[in-house]
Amino acid sequence: VFPMFSEIRGWDVNVINVVSGLACIAKAIGVLVLARVVRKTGAKNLTTVTLILSALLLIVFGTTKSLPLFLIVILIIGFLGGGYEKNGGMTLTANWWPTKKGIVLGFTTMGIVAMNFLYVPMMPKLLGKLGLGGGMTVIAVLLIIVAIITTICVKNNPEEAGEYPDGAEIAQMMKEYKSPFTIGKVLKDKNTWFIGLGSALAFMAVMSYIASAIPAMLAIGYAYTQASAIFAVGGIMGIVGSFIFGIIDQKIGTKKAFVVYFVFIIIGFVALLGMPKGLTFCWISGVVIFAAQGALCNLLPSYVASKYGRWDYTAGYQVIGTIFEIGAGIGVMMTGFFAGNIMGMYIFDIVVLVIGLIFMALSSDKFIGKR
Repeated sequence: VFPMFSEIRGWDVNVINVVSGLACIAKAIGVLVLARVVRKTGAKNLTTVTLILSALLLIVFGTTKSLPLFLIVILIIGFLGGGYEKNGGMTLTANWWPTKKGIVLGFTTMGIVAMNFLYVPMMPKLLGKLGLGGGMTVIAVLLIIVAIITTICVKNNPEEAGEYPDGAEIAQMMKEYKSPFTIGKVLKDKNTWFIGLGSALAFMAVMSYIASAIPAMLAIGYAYTQASAIFAVGGIMGIVGSFIFGIIDQKIGTKKAFVVYFVFIIIGFVALLGMPKGLTFCWISGVVIFAAQGALCNLLPSYVASKYGRWDYTAGYQVIGTIFEIGAGIGVMMTGFFAGNIMGMYIFDIVVLVIGLIFMALSSDKFIGKR
């Protein structure tokens, strides 16, 4: 949607794109900071509040004619994503399905990848019909609805829902529990860096593709309808990839599933190098990379839950998830660093993914949390 804002408001789209990358890093900061909040208030309350704040900011986002305010709002919305999306939804999954997290995350993260086939084709139409302010208000209303559903329906853990006879007691214990895994202790663990950097490098490559693929295809000479069709189908493949890798995770373990994931996505990026030679390569690479993106969203929280369990999940994820999100921000900004040499960027992505594969293969999935 940024080109539309740039055209209508007369703003420099390159400036907006750079800040968009910084907003991904702001989400990483949100993961770290809001992890402390989720332990005190619970995932339900954090999710509700950050959704409502994001909704209000989206209205400002769509209506303001001040570029500085617009950019500040982008950064704050990015930060709040570390609340409802990361510390909210992921913590709820880890709490509710500690032994089935792989396959459940395969379902619960489908909403993230659905953005690709809903947002890309629908938002230009929505904004074109209702205007920038009206279109963003519609999205804000949807967030408010989700916040209301969360307030009414969601419980922080099974114990709060009375799933065990001593549910109330355990729920209170979890609320008062202080994890021994301080930020310093997690940072000193080499596996934090193997897992965090490995997944961050994957996220960096995926985001560099998402941010550059359509402009790259247009520059080569393909029609916008062809490029957007790949993104639409790719979004569906993201859901398929999320589900399939959730099953793989459940069957062979998260670490092995992550290794399979890296091999899979590297194949997609190798196919991407053939983009100038024919549309077939665009389709193969798009389907594979989008399917991989869908898997990435659930493999990382699953891996953290495998190592730390639900008692210490937020302690581990606040660090590893922060490293992960920084990768996304760098990926978006890479399109600026490699402007005019997108194929060079994709070759760089392949090298980065091989390094990520090595990091993930060296990591340990030994459980270290509280049982």
